[in-house]
Amino acid sequence: MKENMFFGANAEIFKRAEELRNRMTNAEEILWNAIHINEWHLKFRRQHPLANYIVDFYCHGVKLVIELDGSIHDKEEIKRNDKARETHLKEFDLTVLRFKNDEVINNTKAVLQKIKETITKIQSTSQIRSEVIPPLGDGGKLFVIKIGGNIIDDEAKLSVFLKDFASIKERKILIHGGGKIATNIAQQLNIPQQIVEGRRITDAETLKVITMVYAGYINKNMVALLQSNNCDAIGLTGADANLILAHKRTSGSPLGAGGDYGFVGDIDSINSDWLDKLLNDNATPVIAPVSHNKKGQLLNTNADTIAQEIAKSMAHNYDVTLIYCFEKKGVLQNADDEDSVIEEINAASYKSLKEKQIIHSGMIPKLDNAFAALNSGVKKVVIGKAEDLLHLITGDKGTGIK
Repeated sequence: MKENMFFGANAEIFKRAEELRNRMTNAEEILWNAIHINEWHLKFRRQHPLANYIVDFYCHGVKLVIELDGSIHDKEEIKRNDKARETHLKEFDLTVLRFKNDEVINNTKAVLQKIKETITKIQSTSQIRSEVIPPLGDGGKLFVIKIGGNIIDDEAKLSVFLKDFASIKERKILIHGGGKIATNIAQQLNIPQQIVEGRRITDAETLKVITMVYAGYINKNMVALLQSNNCDAIGLTGADANLILAHKRTSGSPLGAGGDYGFVGDIDSINSDWLDKLLNDNATPVIAPVSHNKKGQLLNTNADTIAQEIAKSMAHNYDVTLIYCFEKKGVLQNADDEDSVIEEINAASYKSLKEKQIIHSGMIPKLDNAFAALNSGVKKVVIGKAEDLLHLITGDKGTGIK
């Protein structure tokens, strides 16, 4: 993450921005489809945190803010607020364009022409170096693949999976979970472990173990195995190059009032620009489920969520497929029948499957992550068996989420 790209926006602003990204207005969707891959080769971001605000669209390469206004912005009080906000943004040497929603919907061509004229003017009168999308970030394929802990615990299955992963010719990113190794080592060190509703309570001592195991042994072992298969992998945590910025979760604990998950992080942002650079250098990132808050605190962070957030952040530049690999063949109609794979799930069928309690427990957050990714530009999500990885990529096996 580039610090001057956000002008001091805090964690709460990032959280609100993420919520807004999941519910685009009609006008926002029209404009986003028109500008996120563009003739100027500039990178735009949507619902972007800037100082105390969230702007609708932002291009850091030319420091251009684009705001879309609904009818509420015709009210005098809102107009005054908009003017004050615009004045503040201009203090950061930003150019601000405003359009009404109706303009975008009914006269998109004129709106794009105005944007083009503004960009041309900025580039011709300023020394700002345009933020050009790296050559590989050209809409080509990218696979974001998450491997679950049950496979990590099985050396033979992990070895086969990594061999298959290394054989993928397209650009790829691997995110891994933790397995049972951290729990076993914590027990050997007499560090009590508390698992509530399948989730680990991460106290200070447990965080040390998690960091050593997840970011150390598991991550580097996987990198070494990938290197043995001629895959130029690089092992990372969220603290490296500010890759995953998060904040400590403060609510929603199953422990009841006053309890929390400990040092568990909820994600605020992903440094997608740096991932672009690594991919551009033909490196394959292998990411451990450890983030940080940029105040010196590491945080245990759910690997499924990391995969979703990385897939979403990379969808601006790539044709992203997100794949969740675990020990089952896919989402099952009958948990006791390995062959009862549901081949495809959409939003409507997902709702019905939950109501019938066919889908429940740990599969719900995984599918929630899948739909969140699809709603933010990811092209395809697949859930299936790690041993079937190459078939999951082609769509021959597993459950497709659409």
